Amino acid sequence: MQHSNFPPIQDKRFDIETLQYNAVSLMKQADNGPTFLRHGGRVSYVVLAEELFDQLWPDPRRAWSIYEMPLRMEQLFFEAVDKSLAENEKDDS
Repeated sequence: MQHSNFPPIQDKRFDIETLQYNAVSLMKQADNGPTFLRHGGRVSYVVLAEELFDQLWPDPRRAWSIYEMPLRMEQLFFEAVDKSLAENEKDDS
């Protein structure tokens, strides 16, 4: 008799000590939901996708790292332009 292959209860576990090798996998997993990051064998951090984090804790004063700021500001700018154009199209109708 062969055992059923049940899906794992937990997703892949990540350790901060090996983060440089697993960063991309961690980001992909965090897009699907909160992901735990261990340090010294204990859960020390919860990694959330930015969209989910903004819903849970909206804070316009949050600081961005120097490397991600230009890309994030560009994204916010284009989102604002798209929203403004959509509102203008509704007003014209």
